[in-house]
Amino acid sequence: MAEKHICLMGDSIFDNDGYIPGEPGVIEQMRRSIPKNWTAFKVAVDGDCIEDIPNQLEKVPAQITDIVVSIGGNDLMKFRHLLARVAEGEQLEDVIASPLADFEIAYGWMLDSVAAHGPKVTACTIYTAIPFAEPEMRDHAPSAIGAFNAIILRLAEARGLSVIRLDLACTENDDFSDMSPIEPSSKGGQKIVDAILQTLGQG
Repeated sequence: MAEKHICLMGDSIFDNDGYIPGEPGVIEQMRRSIPKNWTAFKVAVDGDCIEDIPNQLEKVPAQITDIVVSIGGNDLMKFRHLLARVAEGEQLEDVIASPLADFEIAYGWMLDSVAAHGPKVTACTIYTAIPFAEPEMRDHAPSAIGAFNAIILRLAEARGLSVIRLDLACTENDDFSDMSPIEPSSKGGQKIVDAILQTLGQG
């Protein structure tokens, strides 16, 4: 089997170590799961947004063959206050129309920037089954995130890139950290790793 050298880029989906004390984070789970002749590296940073990807690209090792990028969740969190308007009766599509347009521009730019770096690129959707404490988030966030995921899928397809459906991989409450509902737990992390390896041809 050909060697692969994988770089995990993005946010706390891959940089979740601080939210699961005493358990392995996604990068450690990846290193335990890959074939012996593969390597895994992480440049993802907890809290990063789409605009931070150029800084991460500067840290990608030269030998990397595959970049897996999971970014956008923190960008969406900036719009969470808008969901209160949906709870008050406004139409979701009207409330998120402008954020969606901005996201499409930013995410497309990000994909082009990463693809220009050279290695094969795989994008990830944003998971939707997050166990939020706030009722308006539980009620309306999944539909809102789904609209942003549709953009990710469309932009990736237009560029011939593979997509890992994190919204289909992490669907149970215990897939998310007890410390923060938007971070993957160790269980969720392993599901993410398994999905990555399946997409990259191992697992």
